[in-house]
Amino acid sequence: MSGKIRVGVLFGGASDEREISLASGLMIAEHLPKDRYEVRLLDTLALMARHPHLAPRLKERAEALAAGRSVAALPAPGTLAPSMREQVMRAEERAESAVRALAGAADGGGLDVAFLALHGKWGEDGTIQGFLELAGIPYTGSGVLASALAMDKVMAKKILSAEGIPVPRGLHVRREDAPAVWRARAEALLPVVVKPSRQGSSVGMSMVDGARDLAAAVALALDHDREALIEERIHGTEITVGVLDVPGEDRAEALPVVEIVPKRAFFDYQAKYDPAQCDEICPARIDPALAATAQDLAVRAHRSLTCRGYSRTDMILGPSGPVVLEVNTLPGMTMNSLLPKAAAAAGIPFADLLDRLVRLALEARD
Repeated sequence: MSGKIRVGVLFGGASDEREISLASGLMIAEHLPKDRYEVRLLDTLALMARHPHLAPRLKERAEALAAGRSVAALPAPGTLAPSMREQVMRAEERAESAVRALAGAADGGGLDVAFLALHGKWGEDGTIQGFLELAGIPYTGSGVLASALAMDKVMAKKILSAEGIPVPRGLHVRREDAPAVWRARAEALLPVVVKPSRQGSSVGMSMVDGARDLAAAVALALDHDREALIEERIHGTEITVGVLDVPGEDRAEALPVVEIVPKRAFFDYQAKYDPAQCDEICPARIDPALAATAQDLAVRAHRSLTCRGYSRTDMILGPSGPVVLEVNTLPGMTMNSLLPKAAAAAGIPFADLLDRLVRLALEARD
């Protein structure tokens, strides 16, 4: 025995954010302190080999992973920056099946802790958290309830609003709703943002200025989920605030505010993961009082949704102050990710941040 803590980085999976998860997981595995941790990269896609909704391009890989067969890496999308594509390909090549490792951990022989590097459906939504709870494996990040709530933007918005946290005006639409049910209310909010309720990384999101584009934007969002949000578009500065729990204490602290300046029409999937597509400034160039307000809102949102370990709250700094857009329970951990940048600005190097998250996970188990 090495005496090191055995960490399984759970990544990949089958969501629309698979590639970002692969890159996040690789960065985590390469930067966890090697003197304290023994790390394996485990693709949860292997757990889904028989899932009826698995995309055809993923099914062959899922079956091969589950059976322990080698399989060529899937091509990374051309929309990703070259550096990100390289990370995704390296991650695919190093990935092991999560099936055997998690079974061994449940028997006491495989893992000491799971580091979750999953994003989106079947990873950030409480499903893998429930699996790990049943297996008795401690894991990083929020629990089942907080993960499910934060991933569901409709439910999260209801809770945040009830807690007095400012959120955009809007409405939600279901697949079965006829346009007559929502069109008039949506048109009254124009210009709007339309997005799936349970997606991340701006997948399926549209900016709509006129009534004639509403139907197409709603249809796109509903291609990705059963419900969509239509929200007023608040013009202002885009900011985000990371929150970290403090080991050994029942409190959370906010990291410095990050200002996001997209070079595209909005901070979409490509802009989030290509450094050339946006500027991310930390600390943000805003009034210190507004920064303090944003940090307080992030901590309140973290607590309201019962988040654990860490989170990142995205906001718009509008004419009336910060407005909360959404809370991320498993924010990205790539080299271009926002929370690691904010932690670095607070004097927390990436390796120390990862170490802290593992310690918080083990602490939560106790």
